Amino acid sequence: MDPSAAMAARHTQQARENRHKADWRGWKFMWPFAVVFVFVFIIPIVYAIYISFFKKQMIGGTRFVGLGNYAALMHDQQFWSSVGRVALFTVVQVPIMLFLAAAMALAIDSMKLHGTKFFRISTFLPYAVPAVVSTLIWGFVYGA
Repeated sequence: MDPSAAMAARHTQQARENRHKADWRGWKFMWPFAVVFVFVFIIPIVYAIYISFFKKQMIGGTRFVGLGNYAALMHDQQFWSSVGRVALFTVVQVPIMLFLAAAMALAIDSMKLHGTKFFRISTFLPYAVPAVVSTLIWGFVYGA
């Protein structure tokens, strides 16, 4: 048997065997993100839900109230008023922001608009100015 044919047959056999084995190499790259995600996002949410079942008192510390806080929240007019304001803001502001951002991006990219360089600079400037200002201030602090 030809050595290259034998090698190809062995490679095909390995590919068939590896298809059924779990490959965990990709998960090793995800562990750092997963650890940070759990400590920064999941644990604070679980802790916030846990403390929402308690009521803090001036005298006597904390007292378990169960779903009492949520029942009080459902009857609070100020809560529902704030939910309405946030919903109105979301319904009005998000579509306008997305439309204006898309229109500006298309206008800058089209090259048919007069003054494209000005629009590109005016878009970039708010990100560049704070870095320049802080550099100048630190230069004055260290130079004095």
